[in-house]
Amino acid sequence: MSKKLESLKNFAKTLHDTLVSDRDINIGVGGMTGEGKSVFMTQLIKEYCIISNQKFSFNCMTWEREELLEWIDGEKEGEKQKYGGQIPQFSPIIADELISMFYKRNWYEDEQKESVELFNKCRDRHLLIIGGIPSFWDLDGGMLNRIRFYIYIPYRGVAWVFQQENNPFSVDKWNARENMKIFRKKKVPYYCPNFLCELKYDDLDPQTKQEYYNIRNTKRKNTEGQNKKVKPERKIKAITQRNTLLLELWNTGKYSKKKLGRMIYMNDSQICDVINGVAGAVYDTYTRTDGDKSPSLSPSNTPPAQAPEVPE
Repeated sequence: MSKKLESLKNFAKTLHDTLVSDRDINIGVGGMTGEGKSVFMTQLIKEYCIISNQKFSFNCMTWEREELLEWIDGEKEGEKQKYGGQIPQFSPIIADELISMFYKRNWYEDEQKESVELFNKCRDRHLLIIGGIPSFWDLDGGMLNRIRFYIYIPYRGVAWVFQQENNPFSVDKWNARENMKIFRKKKVPYYCPNFLCELKYDDLDPQTKQEYYNIRNTKRKNTEGQNKKVKPERKIKAITQRNTLLLELWNTGKYSKKKLGRMIYMNDSQICDVINGVAGAVYDTYTRTDGDKSPSLSPSNTPPAQAPEVPE
């Protein structure tokens, strides 16, 4: 099978035509760090803007999930605009680091679940949303299903385009395992069932590249650590569940305090506090009992007045 070469312009026109036909376009761009994902996304969106009669600007680039969601759905009820509000239909959005918005290990976050749900409902907004991520498969599972095209950058200047399989019986519409085996054998993507085409693209000119660096260094810095926030109520719930499990195990009579400590990284004194129901026996960090220099453990200064109920 020979590779199918397509121009960036024609592919951009396909994207625009798809949006006009009342279908959504979400694109994930993967590849090794530094191989040109941001350059490719910028060049593709510039072509799209020409076709859709829009002026390209790096103002369409974001690193923050809250900003992305406001652009899609507008500000939340009762809240003021923070990022300019809802953007017009057929606008492009570049999420330069999609991993920080939809990382699969954060699937339990309410904000992330709400965001994935929004992506399932925003087809009528007719937006072209494209995001970069070093490993495409690190995306939240719900988000993976919302991606229409997966584009991989093997090296600078070349992009391989894959699409979901339109098969009513397919459990994995990306056929990840099958494609992996075929690529490992053939060393090229052209035999993969999900392969669509290959694109070529140029590097950014010096002025455009500097504009990108300027906005990246400003906006990305402001969003560092956005996924490291833990809501107090979620922390309390997790600790309560841990303590409930500890008590269940202790009551079986099969586990000593030392064994329990090794299992959940708590020392004998802390285990005793939980077992004896000592007020304030809530710990948000731990000390390893095997000599490992992990963060030290200290009781919460403000114990909960009443522990939340743990679901069955």
